[in-house]
Amino acid sequence: MLTLRATRSRQRGVTLFLALIVLVAMLLSGIALFRTVDSGVLVAGNIAMQKSATRQGDQGTEAAIEWLTSAGTALYTTAGGAGHGYVANALNDAPGTNQTWAQWWDIYTQTHAPASLPEDPNTGNKVYYLIQRLCSGEGQPYTGGLTCVGPPPSAESNTGGSKAVSVVALQRANKVYYRITSKIVGPRNTVSFVQTVVAM
Repeated sequence: MLTLRATRSRQRGVTLFLALIVLVAMLLSGIALFRTVDSGVLVAGNIAMQKSATRQGDQGTEAAIEWLTSAGTALYTTAGGAGHGYVANALNDAPGTNQTWAQWWDIYTQTHAPASLPEDPNTGNKVYYLIQRLCSGEGQPYTGGLTCVGPPPSAESNTGGSKAVSVVALQRANKVYYRITSKIVGPRNTVSFVQTVVAM
């Protein structure tokens, strides 16, 4: 009788020990599940913020194009675009080897101030933008040896040439490429870049 009671007592102790191990395992699984769900929500939120910032970059592009269409001869010099984030001679202004656009922006904007739009009260995003004329210097494009990058010339874009019989019409480009780079800064340290090249 004594031996049987001792065996039963030992069995009850083992069951309790196994139950505790199962409870600890369930507790750890619950914590892991909670952390996974929490991380998933944070990642989804961050992606949504990034997409929102990227979409808002279009506002910088639109503001830059609006200024470009009304600037006239102010486009010939960097000083003419003061306050509009404009650089008239930016043909070779681009990130160097192993340099990101974010690093380039931080260095470049120390000497070329970007324009900015008011902060959006709904999203908390603030848009900054730079307009770079892809020319080798200041002045009127395609004159005095000034090199600019633009779309290839075509008959529709001719600004001059001969129309005499059996004479090849002279063609030259009359448009210039402008690179518009927008930087959007938002909540949760969100930073996004949007870049557009327009011909005007």
